[in-house]
Amino acid sequence: MKFMKTLSQTRIFRPPLYHQALKSRGEQDPIFWKEVAMTFLDQKHNMETSRNRYQIPMFQEGPPHKPYFIAIDNREQIIIGSSKKIVAIHVVGELEVLV
Repeated sequence: MKFMKTLSQTRIFRPPLYHQALKSRGEQDPIFWKEVAMTFLDQKHNMETSRNRYQIPMFQEGPPHKPYFIAIDNREQIIIGSSKKIVAIHVVGELEVLV
């Protein structure tokens, strides 16, 4: 599992190894979970933000005092963090490096 050290914990999404909820494909395959997460974000994103004129669709959830944000970076990795700004910086930060 890849962790990013920032002001808050922002990490690449991977389901816990013990997760047993979806057995239809009978796998713990990261590609399968990536498909699940990307489909979820595509259908359920409930906000957008922009960073350096780059629009970022996001999903926000959690209690008001402890929200979390989910977005997809330019490498099509799912990014989860507790700060919208940190998630947006991470998503666009990698984009700036590649441009």
